[in-house]
Amino acid sequence: MAKRKTNEFKQERIDFERFHKTASKEVASYFRKALKQTIQPTLDYAKTFGLEALNMALIPPINPNVWGRTYLDVYNLIGMRMAKKEFYRQRNLELGYQEKASAIELLLDVWTSLLRDYALSYTYRISRELNETTIEIIKKALGDTLALGLDWDGSIRLFEKELNGKMRLRTGVISRTEASTISNLGKDIGARSYIDSVGGQGRKVWLGRNDKKERPTHVAENDTIVLIDDYYSVGGFEALRPGDVVLPPEERIGCRCTASYMSENRYNFYLKRGRIVGDKLIGASGNRNS
Repeated sequence: MAKRKTNEFKQERIDFERFHKTASKEVASYFRKALKQTIQPTLDYAKTFGLEALNMALIPPINPNVWGRTYLDVYNLIGMRMAKKEFYRQRNLELGYQEKASAIELLLDVWTSLLRDYALSYTYRISRELNETTIEIIKKALGDTLALGLDWDGSIRLFEKELNGKMRLRTGVISRTEASTISNLGKDIGARSYIDSVGGQGRKVWLGRNDKKERPTHVAENDTIVLIDDYYSVGGFEALRPGDVVLPPEERIGCRCTASYMSENRYNFYLKRGRIVGDKLIGASGNRNS
């Protein structure tokens, strides 16, 4: 085994934070466009028939195809990039240098298929939630505007302005959350591919941000090591990785944690050097006492 950097897990946390920030900005345009498309039928109806008519009408539901296309795009964009990045990072940690290999090309079709399956499954699961939340936002904006008793043009302008403002805020929340979820998924896929290629039992360790914004339930899992196919317990819910789509909103929205993956060789390397005690990784946290 090659010599390790003293704080490689701290560095991994920093690297993921940088990737996440960049990815969040990149996918914002995709989600902003999707959200605009979801509210456009409502705005068109209001401009044609007025807010009073809209208040009595059935608000048009979201077309799930909008989110299907959006999630396919963002999964392929940042999920694939992180998978490649993590595959090479694992090899570099294992071998101590960056070795060129064409073998990764054979994995790209597999990764694309995996990401597509995740994207379509997730879209099917979340489309109803997206629909319900958007309708609630529309109804709130509609009620607030009607309460002011403005004329036709004034009410339409205010309604559109308020609705667009709420969607901009929602874009930020969705982008940060989904960028974390998809980046962590891509990292999982890339790491598993490398670990499978070298054989043995892979493991993963939860890496939190260790700041005042982190949820207590996530702090509790910080530095915890489990087998690669086992689950973490996050606030009483099982999750394969940080940002896992099976987590409820209170445990997933805005999550900034990641997981670090290690082959059996790397696990034994840390174990022999006392950096693993029980199911905890020692010296990986960003706080001063680590």
